[in-house]
Amino acid sequence: MKQGRQGTTRSRHERPEDVKNLSCAVRLEYTADSLQGPGSQEGQRETCKTMQQRWETQWQEFLRTLQPSQPGAGHLTPSEASPWEDPKAFLASFEQVAQACHWPRGEWAARLLPALSGEAEEAFQSLEPRDREDYTKVKAAILREEAIKMEAQRQYFRQFCCREAEDPRRIHSQLQELCHQWLKPERRTKEQILELLILEQFLVSLPSDLQSWIRAQGADTCSQAVTLMDDFLLNQQEDETRKWQVSFHFWSYVMTQGIGFTGSP
Repeated sequence: MKQGRQGTTRSRHERPEDVKNLSCAVRLEYTADSLQGPGSQEGQRETCKTMQQRWETQWQEFLRTLQPSQPGAGHLTPSEASPWEDPKAFLASFEQVAQACHWPRGEWAARLLPALSGEAEEAFQSLEPRDREDYTKVKAAILREEAIKMEAQRQYFRQFCCREAEDPRRIHSQLQELCHQWLKPERRTKEQILELLILEQFLVSLPSDLQSWIRAQGADTCSQAVTLMDDFLLNQQEDETRKWQVSFHFWSYVMTQGIGFTGSP
């Protein structure tokens, strides 16, 4: 799901029942926009409790759209329905809904649980039981899984090599598919794709440990990478300062106590 996606503009007079005609990847965005946007005069007259109940109903309706249409049909295909095509955008919209509904922060993880599927659900299951109730940790695990997946897709494209006497058309087709899996042009704008390519070159120019650390944080833009780089270097400086302070205090203690080291037991 991509907020602000071209081609998904909606009229302010669109009826709630029309939401069912939207693709599943857009429905939560519709819900979040309708909750946060300026309401009608009739909506403004509703009590806070009534509006929260209406928003809660919309969230439950959204969850029902994620269920298979027939028993035993299994999960809906990602190309048709998965809101986890873009985890970062989906979670941002979920947080808008949660805030509009005034759900206590401690309930967010439980509220999100019915919407989990695929790799997002696997990331959730990988957490310790006590951490599954912490939305911040659940979100971090999901985004970390997405970052790992994207890095793997990038490497598949960059490390692709053909075998001798292989059909050139097949090679081209494979490269095209790998590139699409990595850059996802169907959901990203030209500017976002360009940013990813610049970000890749920027990261390649960094030391390997710093590069790996920034990739693991899931940076999407160069500005995010620069901020993470500053944090990394600052943490290193603080670690070095702490080591120096510990060493200084240790030797100060040795000198004041007159402790000597002879090298023998």
